[in-house]
Amino acid sequence: MEFGFAPVQSQASFESMRGQAALAESLGFSTLWAHEHHYGRMMYPDPLMTLAALAPVTRTVGLGTNMLLLPIHHPLRVAQEAAMLDVLSDGRLRLGVANGYSPGDLQAFGVSAKQRGQRLEEGLLLIRRLWQGETVTESGNSYRLENYELFPLPLQRPNPPIYVGGHAPVAIERAARLGDAYLISTTQKIGEIPALVATYHDALAALAKPSIKPTLNRIVCVVDSAAQKEQAQAFYANALLKLYDSWGHESVTGLGDAERARQVLCDDHFILGEPDACIEQIRRYEAMGIGQIACLMNFGGPDPELVERSMRLLGEQVMPRL
Repeated sequence: MEFGFAPVQSQASFESMRGQAALAESLGFSTLWAHEHHYGRMMYPDPLMTLAALAPVTRTVGLGTNMLLLPIHHPLRVAQEAAMLDVLSDGRLRLGVANGYSPGDLQAFGVSAKQRGQRLEEGLLLIRRLWQGETVTESGNSYRLENYELFPLPLQRPNPPIYVGGHAPVAIERAARLGDAYLISTTQKIGEIPALVATYHDALAALAKPSIKPTLNRIVCVVDSAAQKEQAQAFYANALLKLYDSWGHESVTGLGDAERARQVLCDDHFILGEPDACIEQIRRYEAMGIGQIACLMNFGGPDPELVERSMRLLGEQVMPRL
């Protein structure tokens, strides 16, 4: 099992983000993940720029977008900027993309929800061709290229790994067909994970591709007392509902009253508790075929001291035992 970490991306100063990133690398996290939303002041709007700021303060940890909303971006610009980041970071880029779901994000850039799938597929195909050094002559929704060659090319060959997110069957098939790995949202309940993983592996098998373990986003908080656990549960449960309701994610807006109860949310969506309890919870996901947990410890803007303590407990008392 590998562990990723999303450093704080909601403060006017970037120093806390840089400090958390350096600590995460020292503790053995495998990937730093940067997210994208354009409403709510909870995430920086540009994940590639966020990762470019983290590249100079780290040396070996992977740098991933989780997830870049490809349909609202020009695919050539994404190919160019992501390739530059791979070069700047000595080959550490992981490009994670998704359709996007928030009406605010889509409307801000004039993209219809009906266009998302087509724009995502078109963009992924173009990005991979350019990264692999092809000379491209092609027209799409937002571009027209004639004998175009990307410069500079990314360091990773044939291309940096591409992660694709989504939970509908068509999205999972797209992840298998067009991506190199699959990202699962923190909005998916624990009981839904086995079916998502099975659908992904079935799609890979149909394409004669090798099995790849998905990466799972999860709100994670490791504590050292029952009192801290109760406080963390209350904070993160409220944050999950508040933010995803405001962003319009159907997996959360559609929850009934019973599913919105604090303990149910914690059981369905979080890895939270003292070290032994967290190890038990993580092993459940490992048994489901998850290969990496992307730890969303900063979700909702918790106390930085809580996050640092959680990072250290995970890195020192949990990860070595897994």
